[in-house]
Amino acid sequence: MYWLRLSPFLLLLVAAACKKTISSEAANPQEVPPTAPSSFQGLIVDDAQQPIPNAMVLCGDQSTTTDSSGLFSLYNVMVDTNAAIISVKKHGYINGFRTLMAHANGQQYLKLTMMPKDLTTSFSGSAVGNIGFTGVNLVFSPNQIQNSNNQVYKGTVSVAVDYITPSDPDQPTRMAGDLRGIDNNGNEVGLISFGQAAVDLLDSNNVALHPDGEHLVNITMTIPGPYRASAPAQIGLFYLDTISGYWQQETLGYKQGNDYTGNVRKGTRWLFATTYSLVTLDANILKQVGAPAGKLLTTISTKIDFYPTYSYTNSNGRYLGRVAANQPLILTLTDPCGNLVFQKEIGPYSGYTSADIISGNLVICTP
Repeated sequence: MYWLRLSPFLLLLVAAACKKTISSEAANPQEVPPTAPSSFQGLIVDDAQQPIPNAMVLCGDQSTTTDSSGLFSLYNVMVDTNAAIISVKKHGYINGFRTLMAHANGQQYLKLTMMPKDLTTSFSGSAVGNIGFTGVNLVFSPNQIQNSNNQVYKGTVSVAVDYITPSDPDQPTRMAGDLRGIDNNGNEVGLISFGQAAVDLLDSNNVALHPDGEHLVNITMTIPGPYRASAPAQIGLFYLDTISGYWQQETLGYKQGNDYTGNVRKGTRWLFATTYSLVTLDANILKQVGAPAGKLLTTISTKIDFYPTYSYTNSNGRYLGRVAANQPLILTLTDPCGNLVFQKEIGPYSGYTSADIISGNLVICTP
């Protein structure tokens, strides 16, 4: 269960939400995606929340590097507006991937946390690779690892892993993709994470390697203690498709004691998750009429089970994202210093919804 800890004064805030339009919606990205230009601004930080300069940021056919403050901007990038994917690379850090919905001819904001790349664990590419980390165990097949030319690599494979539990406080900025996936029926669904792992594989010259997509990788992840009682016996096992930006369900994982285990062929980012239905919320989040609440982490969770979705408002206070369908929701705004500054019940929504959400005067820190 996902709990939001709020100070008492937040419960006393008075706010208004004006629903504008609702229409029926079928969120199916297997249809031709709407491609349009969009712009992106963001902040890249390390695990101590310090800015990372000179990180390479790529989106569509454009790239840039972060400045000394970890900031970047990309303008008029042609993207799939349902799932624009931004990748970030920096020597010494695990590669970052973030997926977000994008306004056509508009702008989006994001923050991404990169984790240090610990390459002290390795195996021979010509042998079975049984690699254990805190919370994660991986077993690779012999001759499964390939180089960028898709040739079998038999040398030493160095492995770096970032294991993210649903209770990690920096999950919103550290996770790969977003909490949306494509299930085995081809439908876009929300994902309730029971744990995810980001894996980077490198050769002896620190050049990226990858599984061949044919042999199986066995993945075992520890189910975090608070989630074991509700963990189902079988669960979706997804990999991040870094082309489409979606988590793709490849197979099922199975509960064994306090772990989930399963076998996949694709990807290097993996997630065990259950699913739920989604609709789109397109909102203006305002401190008052005409005063946007910009660049705030926006968490929208189901009121009953508290499973969340995450996005950021842009500099104009615009929020665009998928949220749980037909359920009462809790919207929470978090400022750049990590302070929860606003909470309000919204929804339920049965289809695409456009809304103005007025939070009232907010006390927002300057980091």
